[in-house]
Amino acid sequence: MAMLFKALGFMFVLYFKIHGTMAADGNFSFSFDGFAKSPSFDKDVSLFGDSKLVSSTSSIQLTDSVSGSVGGVVYKKPIKLLQGKERRMNSLSFSTYFSFSMPNEISDVLGFVMVPTSFDLSLFGKKDNSSSSALGFLFQYAKNETVVGFEFDVSSGGNRARILMGRPESSQIRNLSFEGDLMMDNGGRLSCMVEYEASSKRMMVRFRKSGSVKMYDPFFSFSVDLEELWKGGEFMVGLTSTNGNSSNEHFLHSWRFEIRHPPPMWMHSEPLQPYEAMEADSSREEEDGVERNECIWGMLGILVLGAVCGALGAVLALCIWTICGVRRSMVVVPEECPVKDVSAIEEGKK
Repeated sequence: MAMLFKALGFMFVLYFKIHGTMAADGNFSFSFDGFAKSPSFDKDVSLFGDSKLVSSTSSIQLTDSVSGSVGGVVYKKPIKLLQGKERRMNSLSFSTYFSFSMPNEISDVLGFVMVPTSFDLSLFGKKDNSSSSALGFLFQYAKNETVVGFEFDVSSGGNRARILMGRPESSQIRNLSFEGDLMMDNGGRLSCMVEYEASSKRMMVRFRKSGSVKMYDPFFSFSVDLEELWKGGEFMVGLTSTNGNSSNEHFLHSWRFEIRHPPPMWMHSEPLQPYEAMEADSSREEEDGVERNECIWGMLGILVLGAVCGALGAVLALCIWTICGVRRSMVVVPEECPVKDVSAIEEGKK
């Protein structure tokens, strides 16, 4: 039995060791499904500009009902993009989801921004000279900073997106339009999903209307190497919004972010409807000797766990066999009744 308990103890130690290592390597995430209900909101989230928390609806009001209103929300904790040590660093993928509502007018814009840890977060509340852009404050105030961001507006005139990568003072916004009926009714919500695949170095943006069964369609995508942009591998994420000349209020209802391990290269699929403005370079070279630590550690963990389970089964079977053997040796055998000598009795009678 002592061997059995030792095997169980070893298995539990191995399990927590493996899962603890995976958590330390960057299983980072946050989720706000109703901001007023979250106990970590005040500690992890900062509001800038005209943004404010609406306790009655547990949502964040990004803009006021005045023209030229600008607001931003930032998750303050740095997010680590790389895992591993020294030369065995691997870039991780991530997904983020947020639900929002804003009127269907061209001047109403919402943007998603990724900035390095050295970025001055107070700039998210700055108003720029161009009130029709959610990324305009970066061009005016974020000097010598490397950022990645995109903004979009949804209106009867069409869906438009603008993308910024690199240093604002030396970069130009890339413009494109994307198809799909994303018009929001009064009080209606729209969900946005942003995915970054480290293996293909591509970021994809998808949408879904509230109550729709069709998942995240339409989308736009673009190529970006976050590992190359931020050598340190850490960044912060934020959302920014402006209503331009419309005097409309914008609301953020929920926000979720999660780091995840990138899938193998053979599992990655390119978008089914790529747009020419956002197509990746067709001459992308594959690097030799790509480290696949995740697969190696996963296989090693399975092998070790299988060996431990096999040993545990053998020990358990041995214990059962021993117990059964002891029980057989303890079976009581009835004593034989003594047989009397019949001839001796007959002689006595005589």
